This record gives sequence, C-alpha cells and structure tokens, in this order.
Amino acid sequence: MKKSRLIAGLLRLLAAVALAIPAVAQQSPYTIQVPFRFNVDARVFPSGEYRISVGSPGAVQIHGVDHTASAMLVATFLSRLRGESKNAELVFHRYGQEYFLAQVWFKDTDIGYKLLLSRSERDYATRIPKTDTVLRAEK
Repeated sequence: MKKSRLIAGLLRLLAAVALAIPAVAQQSPYTIQVPFRFNVDARVFPSGEYRISVGSPGAVQIHGVDHTASAMLVATFLSRLRGESKNAELVFHRYGQEYFLAQVWFKDTDIGYKLLLSRSERDYATRIPKTDTVLRAEK
C-alpha cells in the first residue's frame, strides 16, 4: 500500500514538472524600472533597472542592468484566475518604507511566481500593516 502511494506521488510530481517546462519556455525575460530600494530574501537591492527571467521551473532570476545586484530565487507557481495579463509586472509587499519582492508575472501569460517570505519580511509583517505595490513593465 505504501509503495503504491509513493509511486503515485512520484508520477504526479513528474507530470507536474513535465507540464511546467513548456510554460517556462514561453515566458520572455523583461526589463523593469524599480523606483525604490527593495528586499529580496536577505538582501537589499538599490532602485534601478532590473532584468527578470526564469532559469528553470521554480527559479526566478533578477539581475540589475548595471550589474549592481542579482539573485536566483526559489518560487512557487501562481495562476491568475482572471486570465492572461497583458503586462509583465512585479508585486511588492510594503511595510512602512520597506518593500519586499513578493510576486513576478510575465507578459501575455497567466503564469506567475510567488517568492517565499524571508525571515525579515515575516518580522515586519508581525509589526506593521502590509500594502501591495504593483509595477508594470513598459518594455
């Protein structure tokens, strides 16, 4: 019984990965201007222009165009209930004057990625009310 459950679970995981790979291939990288400094995991990124892409399923890459900052982030898939977005966008959680990158969405697709909460963001969330800030890519 345990063996059959394990095999069924592995087959579901394999199917999910196989379905995710074409979705990753369809997501075009984009460049976006972020007008404020923001937190990604345990790092602070300065304001500036950033290139957003997907390295592999569940791995979002963010690179400063001027090469000042970069990171590869572990993320989970999201899907828009309202259908495709026409714009690529970043969603930030804002606590007072601190911004934390929370979601990454790609143009002409309903696929997005939700970043894991960092320890620092969890600390802010216990003390300060959260608002969301959405930036849309023009390019």
